[in-house]
Amino acid sequence: MLQKEKLLQNKVVSYGVLSVLYVIKGLLDVVRNVQTFDWKNNKKYVFLTITFLYAAMIFYLSSRSDISVPTHIIKVPLVYQLRDFLESSNLTFIIDLVEYSYQHRDKVAHMFLYFGLGIFLHLTFRNSDNPILEKYAAVLAIVIGILYGISDEIHQMYVPGRTSSIHDLYADSIGVTIAQVVFVILLLIGLYGRKKKKEDTHQDQT
Repeated sequence: MLQKEKLLQNKVVSYGVLSVLYVIKGLLDVVRNVQTFDWKNNKKYVFLTITFLYAAMIFYLSSRSDISVPTHIIKVPLVYQLRDFLESSNLTFIIDLVEYSYQHRDKVAHMFLYFGLGIFLHLTFRNSDNPILEKYAAVLAIVIGILYGISDEIHQMYVPGRTSSIHDLYADSIGVTIAQVVFVILLLIGLYGRKKKKEDTHQDQT
């Protein structure tokens, strides 16, 4: 009887060790694949995957009926000290902006979430092999982002405790649009920098 129990224990230990070795081998395979992955030629797939995962996260958050923004943060002593500093520095407009954002914190959350979606949509279209998608990345990101926002609001109509709101859709649209404005500004800065560099190079040659 003792011999059988000992054999059983050894078998369990062997299976345990074998499982650990398989896990280690799997992790090493993942690391090797990451190191040898051709990121440059597969950026479109990477950004596409990230965009789908980000959109799935938004869908998951919209499916929750217990989402709430924490309110205890305003009771932290540091917040009061920061408020006093801003008032003494005649920067009350910042306090007004923060208070307005806090009163409409759900809209601010929508805006930030869709700002992120707008970033990933733009990068996905910008790295596409299709020249039309690449050229109109900003426009397409806004259109797709707003359409996803509409579908998200329709989805929330069927989630207990959640409601559909046109104001939420406005916040979504603003977030996606601001993301494209940021990309356009960065693009213009890049073009100006290249033009300036070319002019400086031309002057050096003459």
